[in-house]
Amino acid sequence: MVSRMPPAFDATDLAYRWSGPTDPSAPTVVLLHGLGDSGDCWPDAVRRWSSTYRLVGLDLLGHGRSPRFTAEQLASSDPMEAMYAAAEVIVARVAAAHGGPVAVVGHSMGGGIAGALAARRAELVSAAVLEDPAWRDPEHRVQPRGIVHERVAECRAFVEDPQGQLDRGRADNPSWPEVELSPWVESKAQVDLAFVGLGIANLLQPWDDIVGAITVPTLVLLAERGGPVTPEVRARAAQLDNSHVDIRVVEGAGHCIRRDRPDAYHGLVDPWLADQL
Repeated sequence: MVSRMPPAFDATDLAYRWSGPTDPSAPTVVLLHGLGDSGDCWPDAVRRWSSTYRLVGLDLLGHGRSPRFTAEQLASSDPMEAMYAAAEVIVARVAAAHGGPVAVVGHSMGGGIAGALAARRAELVSAAVLEDPAWRDPEHRVQPRGIVHERVAECRAFVEDPQGQLDRGRADNPSWPEVELSPWVESKAQVDLAFVGLGIANLLQPWDDIVGAITVPTLVLLAERGGPVTPEVRARAAQLDNSHVDIRVVEGAGHCIRRDRPDAYHGLVDPWLADQL
């Protein structure tokens, strides 16, 4: 992916990079990563999609090469709204360059942002894919302090011993495409630890309110094991009455479905995207 930094780099301008066809009329897809990742963390998808789609790998606020959260944003009632607002600015810019709405594909935290974009700004979004989105109820939104401390310590370990973390990641995740590992390691060393320390990764607005408000075609892939979507939340999601939202569970997949089961992920997402775009 070729890096492109926006000319006016301030609190609302995130880092992002384009790949794929140069024709602005080509179908365009904005990629929204999960907590601790970055816009570079889609190499296998980029390899598969860049011959067909213009792809925009976005570094969400506090991640990759994007600005850090300000003290005021971190202390606000919902710092995730600052992340959403900054992402919305870039999606609006990309849609303007494209000449119409674009698709958004998000994982986990980015899946929650993508769902909110589909619900709140349907004029910008033609279709959305949510990969195991961060659907936590408000009362469970903040992770336990022990888990948060572990997560911060893990990010620091990626800074101190990137090769060791790369080797460990390869051993722990044998099904991941090799191309995914190095960007995954690099992104952990770039994340805003002050944000990670908050222990949140989803908007305060209830996830089911967001899903109920979606009016564009949306494919939701849920992991069979692990991740933020508990069996109880999964059952509630299956009962949501929204004809625009297609929810599927990917058997055998952990939280990062596209890395754990790449062929299953693309077997579902690729033809669905082609139908929408």
